[in-house]
Amino acid sequence: MSKNGYDRYLDYQYRRSGGFFKALFDAIKVADSDNLPKLAKGFPEEVEAYKTWTRVGVTEFAEKVSPDNSFMDEFKKEYGIDEA
Repeated sequence: MSKNGYDRYLDYQYRRSGGFFKALFDAIKVADSDNLPKLAKGFPEEVEAYKTWTRVGVTEFAEKVSPDNSFMDEFKKEYGIDEA
C-alpha cells in the first residue's frame, strides 16, 4: 500500500508513526499562520490532512484515506462513520 498524507496522519493519530512523520505532524500541529504555509510547500498532503481533520471534519477526512488503511475500521467505529 502506498500511503498518502491522509494515511500518514491517521497513523499519527493512532500513534503508529515515528521518526520523521511524527516530528512533521508535531510541527504542523504547532505551526503558526506564518509557518504552516511554508510546511505546506514541502508537504501539501500532510498539511491538508491536518486541516481536514481539525477544521473540516472526520467524515470528509475518512473519504480521503486509502480504503485498505489498517486503521479504517477502528477509525470509522470510533467516530461513528457509516459506510456509504
